[in-house]
Amino acid sequence: MNDEDLKKLIIRCYQGKTVAILGYRDAAPRHRAAFLRDHGIDVLIGLPVDDEFWADAEADGFTVLPVWEAAEHAQIAQSY
Repeated sequence: MNDEDLKKLIIRCYQGKTVAILGYRDAAPRHRAAFLRDHGIDVLIGLPVDDEFWADAEADGFTVLPVWEAAEHAQIAQSY
């Protein structure tokens, strides 16, 4: 399976679901969150309440919630 096929599979599997991305510190979670959102998938960012990257995630247009609350609202959770 090539990268394009993998992307299509991810989009198909996640369509209609809410995904919680747990963490926002590195490029990987930021890239994944943007990729999913750009393909019409509802994305929440889960962070500790005092996390230094909370404001960054909000500035990027994401709904940010405490980690457990984000996971509770999502059908899929991915940690980074």
